[in-house]
Amino acid sequence: MQIASPYIQLQRYALIRLTPTLSENPLQNIFIENNNEDCYTLLIAIDHGVRLHLNSITQDLRQGTCILLSFQQSYRLETVRSQAKVICFTFKTFDVDGVTLRQVTYPPLISDYPYKLPLSMLKTAIVSEDWAYSWPPHGHEEKHRQGRAKERILPTFVPEFVILQAKLQLILGMMAQLEQTHPLTNQEKAIKQSLNYMEQHYNEDLTVEFLAEMTGMIRWQYSKKFKSITGKNPIEYLTDLRVKHAKQLLVGSSDTLREISRQVGFKDEYYFSRRFHQVTGYPPREYANIHSRTRRRTVTDSLGRKVHLPETVNRIVATGTNTIGELLAIGIIPIGAGIATMKSQVIYKSKLQGILDIGLQASPEQVSWLVPDLMLLGNYCERQLAQLDAIAPTIVYSGANSTYERLLYIADLFNRNKAAEQWINRYEANIRRLRRQLSDQYTPGEHASVYLVLDKNVYIMGRNGFAATLYESLGFHPSASVNHLIQAGKPWLQIELNQIGHFIGDRNFVLSDQADLQFIPTILLDNAHRVGASWNYDDPITRERLLSVLPSIFANTSLSKEREL
Repeated sequence: MQIASPYIQLQRYALIRLTPTLSENPLQNIFIENNNEDCYTLLIAIDHGVRLHLNSITQDLRQGTCILLSFQQSYRLETVRSQAKVICFTFKTFDVDGVTLRQVTYPPLISDYPYKLPLSMLKTAIVSEDWAYSWPPHGHEEKHRQGRAKERILPTFVPEFVILQAKLQLILGMMAQLEQTHPLTNQEKAIKQSLNYMEQHYNEDLTVEFLAEMTGMIRWQYSKKFKSITGKNPIEYLTDLRVKHAKQLLVGSSDTLREISRQVGFKDEYYFSRRFHQVTGYPPREYANIHSRTRRRTVTDSLGRKVHLPETVNRIVATGTNTIGELLAIGIIPIGAGIATMKSQVIYKSKLQGILDIGLQASPEQVSWLVPDLMLLGNYCERQLAQLDAIAPTIVYSGANSTYERLLYIADLFNRNKAAEQWINRYEANIRRLRRQLSDQYTPGEHASVYLVLDKNVYIMGRNGFAATLYESLGFHPSASVNHLIQAGKPWLQIELNQIGHFIGDRNFVLSDQADLQFIPTILLDNAHRVGASWNYDDPITRERLLSVLPSIFANTSLSKEREL
């Protein structure tokens, strides 16, 4: 990847404030059309809850995420929080040739890829809200719709503008050094500071990652040092802290369990009750005289139905292309799943032993005798939902969401959030290493297309399956025709042989078995990588294992010769 250019020229700085609207749709949208033909844009999420829509791909930007956008890329920002702020820098890049500045067109860093910087590091570079200026003057600025960005025209050559440019260069430098470990000179003092913060903010949505960022440590380093000082890991310590305050509320107020659980920082009363019982040995209703008749949690599935989760869940059945891989990734083995066809296709066949087949859409006859506690359906038949609901609580969830969104949703159902976060952190670290390894094999921003060949049928893929890794993780963009397919919400499209050239990208990938290549036109095979069809899934297990074979996939583009063999 390219390192930061030796010289940058700041064009504009703005602080974008996202706030919910009063309409039925709680999302606040800001659409930004970048008309600067020779400028890059750097977005920095200052708060949690920022969602970025770019190139038909949706990304959730966590606090401290920095993402660089190339020329003329329009994007949309939204949030569901009461307030979320995003910093926006627009700038040009140059190479220095003697005393001459020569503008360059390659990005100073990987574009469209989220760099996660600790907020403690960014604090030295984040600009005050009072400096939310607009540059250049009106008439050349980006268009903001349905939202507000605090703006003010900045005179030329003022000291603030020089400082802004220096701060931008510092942030780009920190992004370039992301892989380096930053030692902490006084870890014990930093841990104690985070303990004080937990005491004051125990009722907020605290995560180990957030607390680690406060100290400048990485997560595993923070957790290890935290336990050596307190004797507990951060989550255990935070739970004890919340239970301590809950005891006071249970005795001194008449609030319901739901109200108390939220006041002390738990998302729902069932989880609060379980953790309270584990810590004290008593359920809350026995600890104090508070009326609460249920410890069941209610969730809303993708159809908008309210589903009451049972107190304990041990017997789970599931359907869906990626559902089984998502459950297995967080340590849950279903007793039944729709695996009739998957057994011969997925790369984790060994993990399916002992799981009984219940049909592609969960046949009520096959499910009932398994006596499940809960059903999680990625595929389903609408007319059978009532029958399935009568057997056990049934949750329908959308497979159209990204891998991260699906994994976090399922993990939250079974209180496996920690396992999901561990997978995400591990996967993102592996992606960064792979992108460095492949830096001489491809350029982020190339347009890529993915074809699936089965027998004599050809399909062009949207953003799911193998394509999800290309577009979401490796920085490829869909070709124009594929982008139209994605915008139309289609996961794939069957095409004729004479339509193959319509979807061709700078880089092409053919998912197939070797026997299926005999009738494919040379226009595709001369510039394509072959990938086994078993990699056309985007569940966590497949995506993680795919990283180990991608270097060999990129190294082979001889499909025409392979067909001759």
